[in-house]
Amino acid sequence: MKVVLMGSGGQGGPCASVLVKDPTVTKIKLADANIGMADKVKVKINSDKIQTVKVDATNIDAIVAVVQDSDIIIDMMPVWLGPTVMRAALKAKKHYVSTSFDEPYLDQLALGQPLALAEDFKAAGLSALLGCGLSPGFINVMTRYYTDTLDTVKSIKLRLGKTKTGLPKYNDVTAIWNPGWSPRQALLDCSNSCYVFRNGKFESLPPYTEIEEYTFPKPVGDMLVCHHTHEEVTSLPYVIKKGIEYCDYKYYIARQAATFVAMGMTSQDEIEINGTKIKPIDFLLHFVPKPGNAFLEEDIEKSDMIDKGTALYMVIEITGIKKGEAVDYVVNCPKLTGSARKLHELFGTSQIGVALPAVIGAKMVLEGQDSGILFPEHLDPRRFIELFLDTGIPYKWEFSEKQRA
Repeated sequence: MKVVLMGSGGQGGPCASVLVKDPTVTKIKLADANIGMADKVKVKINSDKIQTVKVDATNIDAIVAVVQDSDIIIDMMPVWLGPTVMRAALKAKKHYVSTSFDEPYLDQLALGQPLALAEDFKAAGLSALLGCGLSPGFINVMTRYYTDTLDTVKSIKLRLGKTKTGLPKYNDVTAIWNPGWSPRQALLDCSNSCYVFRNGKFESLPPYTEIEEYTFPKPVGDMLVCHHTHEEVTSLPYVIKKGIEYCDYKYYIARQAATFVAMGMTSQDEIEINGTKIKPIDFLLHFVPKPGNAFLEEDIEKSDMIDKGTALYMVIEITGIKKGEAVDYVVNCPKLTGSARKLHELFGTSQIGVALPAVIGAKMVLEGQDSGILFPEHLDPRRFIELFLDTGIPYKWEFSEKQRA
C-alpha cells in the first residue's frame, strides 16, 4: 500500500508512525506546506518508508502532482481543506480517507440534499471515506456493529466525557486549554450551531443547549454535557435507518472553551483595538499549545504519566426492537489506549486514537468498497474490528443489554 498522508501535525505525525509499523505499507509521502514539521516527523520516526514533500493544500494541481504514484490519500489537514483535497483525489483518480468533515456535508446530510462530489466519485469508481477517525470514525463503526443486531432502531445517543486523572474534580479550571488537535476547529465546533435528529427530522440548535449531568464510567464520573456540533449526528441517521427517530451527540463542557465562546473570543470577525485590527480567535490561538508538538515531544520513558494522565469515555446508548422485544444497549468505549509502552511497541506512539481507525479505513477501502462517498458506518463493522484487533492493540470495551419493561 502506497499512501500520501496530507498533514504532519497533531494527527499526521502519529498516523505516519502507525503506517510505518504496518507491513502492508511500502511507501508514505508525508505532504505538508510546513516541510520543516514534516522533516521533524520523519527524523523522529526514522524510517526509509517516509518521503517528505512540500505541497500547498489549497492548490489542486499541486496535490495531484504529489499523489500520482500512490494508492490512496489519507487527509489529516484542517477540515476546511477537505473538499479541496477531495477534488484533487478525484482529478488524480485516487481513493480518499479523512478523519472529519464539515461543510458542505453536514448541512447536505441534514437537509436531505445530494452530497457534493458523490456522483463524481461513483462515476470514477473511487471511494471517498469521510470521518474515519476516533469520533467520528471508530464510534460510528461500533454503533453500526450493535445496531446490526436490532430489527428496529429507535434512538442513538452518543456521550463523550474526558478528565485529567489523579486530580480533584473540576481540575480543568486552571489547566491550559489544549484539545490535542486543530485548536481553531475545536473552538469553532464549540461556538457553532449543532444538529439533533428528533422525531425523524433534523433541528439546528445553538451551542451549549440542553445541558445535563451525565454519569460516565469511573474515573470520568459525573460530568456536564451538552449538544455539540459533530459529524455522527448527521451520518448515522443517513446510513442506519431502521426506523430511527432520535440521534444526538453530547460532549463534555470544557469550561475554558465555554468561557471563550461566551466572551466572543472565538469570533472570526475583525475588531479594532487601539488602531490595530485583529480577529479575536487569532489572538486567542496565539496562546494555545501547538498540537503537532505532542507527538514530537512524546517521551515513552514517561509512560506512567501517559497512562494516568487523561481518562476518556465514549458512551453509545441505543434503544430498539430485537426479536419483538424492546431493548436498551449501552456500549462504553474508553480512549484507544492500553499500556502506553505496549502502544509504542506496536505503533511507535501512544497517540493512535485518530490515526489507527484512519489506517484501518484506508485498508478496507483498498480491499474494495462501494464507490462514491462513504461514512464509517457503511463499512462492515466485523471486518473493521477484526483488522483493528489484529494489530495487537490491547483494547477492550464494555457492552450491556437489558429488556425494557
